[in-house]
Amino acid sequence: MILRALTNGAITAAETVAVKSGIVGGALITADGTNDATIVIRRENDAGKSILHVVTKIPLWITGPFHLEDTQAAYVSVSGTGARVQVYEWVS
Repeated sequence: MILRALTNGAITAAETVAVKSGIVGGALITADGTNDATIVIRRENDAGKSILHVVTKIPLWITGPFHLEDTQAAYVSVSGTGARVQVYEWVS
């Protein structure tokens, strides 16, 4: 398994990212230990089918693969004090 970061830094709000392979390989979630960090990854846009939905107070590393099916875009939504996520593409 080879993973490639999809952004230059962690996502802290909502962002659409290009996923050339169509497969999300993982997500590195940062949380502050006190407040909930909510991370939702959807296919294509904010109305797309959810492929990952996590609520945590502690940092997590979640691995896939999570298939985007017929699209090469993932909509990543982050909420919560101190919440961030770095999303990775599954390339091999």
